[in-house]
Amino acid sequence: MPPTTQELSLLINPLVPESVQHNNRVLNQLHSLTSFLLGLTAGILALQSVTGFVFYLLGTITVSGLFHLVLLSRSTGKGAGRYFAGSNGEIEGLFVGKDGVVRDAGSGVRKGAWRDVWFGGGVLGEALSGFVLGWAGVGGVLR
Repeated sequence: MPPTTQELSLLINPLVPESVQHNNRVLNQLHSLTSFLLGLTAGILALQSVTGFVFYLLGTITVSGLFHLVLLSRSTGKGAGRYFAGSNGEIEGLFVGKDGVVRDAGSGVRKGAWRDVWFGGGVLGEALSGFVLGWAGVGGVLR
């Protein structure tokens, strides 16, 4: 039975689980800290209702974009796939030729790794609660 693309991906470019956990933890801390700071800023600016949440979304998009640019520059164009597993850890475009040699017909990037950067780290969970806490706390003190 020929190996699956996930098995080929992990054989050619292995992911160390401890490293992936560390990277996810760092991303989670980055999003939590910046969300709390965005909440403090929204409270100081006295943003209310929808404008506060739009401020959070724009700030989170900016931070995630900058983080993704740093990953692109450090990974020589491979992107987040060098540091995050993505969906199942598969690399796009790998196949086994008739001669049994693994070939790369794609970009060599892990599928869905960009989602880990943009939506991972508790952006819609833990980080959002930190934003609301900072926003309500500072907004309540200043009024």
